Formats: sequence, structure tokens, C-alpha cells
Amino acid sequence: MMGALVALMIKDIKQLLRDPRSLLMVLLMPPAVMAMFVSGYGEERSEVPIIVVNLDEGAISWQLIELLRSSGSFKIVAYAPTMEAGIDLVRRGEAYAALIIPEGFSESVMKGYSTKIVTVLDAAYAMISELVWQAAVIMVQVFMKTASEMYGTFYIEVVRQTVYGPEVRSVDSFTSTILGVLLHLVPMSLIAVSISRERERKTFEQLIMAPVSGWQIVMGKFIAYALVTITDMVAVFGFAVYVLGVRVSGPPTVLILVSILLLLCSLSLGLLISAISRNQLQAYQAAIFFFIPSMLFSGFFMPVELLSPSTRAFGRVLPLYHFLRAFRNVQLRGWGFRDIVPECLSLLFETLIFLAAAIRLLKLRVD
Repeated sequence: MMGALVALMIKDIKQLLRDPRSLLMVLLMPPAVMAMFVSGYGEERSEVPIIVVNLDEGAISWQLIELLRSSGSFKIVAYAPTMEAGIDLVRRGEAYAALIIPEGFSESVMKGYSTKIVTVLDAAYAMISELVWQAAVIMVQVFMKTASEMYGTFYIEVVRQTVYGPEVRSVDSFTSTILGVLLHLVPMSLIAVSISRERERKTFEQLIMAPVSGWQIVMGKFIAYALVTITDMVAVFGFAVYVLGVRVSGPPTVLILVSILLLLCSLSLGLLISAISRNQLQAYQAAIFFFIPSMLFSGFFMPVELLSPSTRAFGRVLPLYHFLRAFRNVQLRGWGFRDIVPECLSLLFETLIFLAAAIRLLKLRVD
């Protein structure tokens, strides 16, 4: 019995060794994933972009602003003249929060009176808004400790306000992430094995002997899988909205359009993988390998703007980045189609690039 087990083990090892591409993928994937994670999250991350509205303009208020700027937690991207202007910049996605210092702030501190600052948070990004809130409270506590030694006892209350809130449920916040996985990894993996499966089943020879060209093979599979997966996508979207009660602030038709664009882009990338893969194992491995950087660098765990500078530019070319950005802005912020045109064009452009590459690299011969 043990002899049969050993024989099976030796057979599988030999089979793996005869497939150098699969073996290379198995050996390189773990260190590559670790290197990608370290490059994106191991370095010091960027500060959170915020807006400052200084209605006080006193010396002490500027001391507080300088403490915020030098803390390493915040990056002041603009100084707005009014509270309304600062909130509008947050609504437009220029920053994740606006910090508002009221009139009379410096005078209240000098006289030892209680005062306050207001933080207006973008609730559409729940994790970042909580991070900003906690960091703002800590910075104010540090400022109070230092300033109280100079000006006497006083108290600063940090008032919390939100836009696109007041709160976003976890199911609403994670809907874009879950759909991103379903619309990117699943279709890409499904279609990635389509051509390599025909090679293994010896039906690819019959296919290339037929009077069809490479682009017809690629487009035929692309359209067939698109019809099936789009139907599934609409069902999943309907279940999320009408059964789970997921919040949709913007036009549902725009959300469906963005989802279809990601789905088509994923299918085209899967076809490219299928065209260059010799067997199903290679196709599955390549699909997973392509998905890992998308998961790490497209905004799954935190916005791309907060990743290390070395990976920020890379993250912005990933299809999933454009989908998450567009979907969240429509779903939670209520943006319309005009607001997400750049993301839609990026997804369409990458779809065409992947399709053209798949047609170009498909070899109509039997190895």
C-alpha cells in the first residue's frame, strides 16, 4: 500500500518537473507576493490628505496647524476660506476630511476658556474617516498639553461631523470590495482555462483546422463568457440591493455600467492569460498571480493614495482600482456618470489592450 502511495507521489513530482512554467510559478509566487506586500505596506505610508479652514487666523491656531502638518499623519492639500468651501472640497473627493478652526480660537486658548475644532469626515471611506478622527483627537491632546503650560488651563473639544453620512454600514462599505472580487477574479479565472482546456482535451486541433481566424476564436469566447457572466452579475447586484438592502446613493444604471466594464476587462485579461498558457494549471496560477497585486494595491485594504510612493503609480493602472474608485463614488457619494468618465475610459482602454494582446499572442498551432 505504501509502495503505491510513493509511486503516485513520484509520478506527480515528475509531472510537475516536466512543466517548468508551473514549477517556476509555484517557486516564485510566495516570495513575489511577500515582496509586493512589503513594497506597498512595509514602507512609511503617505499622510492623509485634509483641508484646513482657519477662521481664527490667530497665532495659536497656526501653531496647531503646524503641529498637524509636521505630525506625519496629515497632508494639508488646501486652505479653504470658509467652512462651506472646505466641506465642498471634501464632497468632491479632494481630501478625506476638513479641519475647521472657529473664530476666537486663539483668544479662548489665551484666556483659558474652553473652545472647539470641527472635523468634517468623508463617511464614504469609513476606515479612513475613523483614522483621521483618531489622529485629530491625539494631535489636539498633544497641543493642549503643550499650550496649557504657556496659556493656562483650557479645553478643546473635537467635534465630529460627516459628509455622505452620518454613518456607512459595513455591508455598504464592503459591497464594492466584494463585487470587485466577484467581477475580477471569478471571470478571469473562468475564461483563463478556456483555450488551455481545449488544448488538453485535444479539441484545439479541430478548432484551428476550421475556417476561423485567431480573432474570431478570441472574440467568440469573449462574447459567450460575457453573456453568461453579465447575467450572473446582474443577479448578484439585485440580490445585494433588494435582499441585503445595500445603500445605493447614485444611479443604479451607472453602477451596472461600471460593473460590466470591469467584467469585460477581467474577461479580456483572462483571455490573454489563456492565450499564453499551455495548460489549465498554468492558467489558474497566472490568474491568481495577476489578482494578488490587484488585491494589495487597488484600494482593497486602504486607498491607493495612502500606499507607499513606490507602488502608488502601479496601483493606479490596475483595472480594479478604477472600478473601486468609480463604484464607491457612485454608490456612497451619489456621483453621476459624468463624474466617473475617466475611470470608465480607463477600463474600456485596458479591455481593448488585453483583447488585442490576446489575439496577437494566440498561436494557432498544436504544440
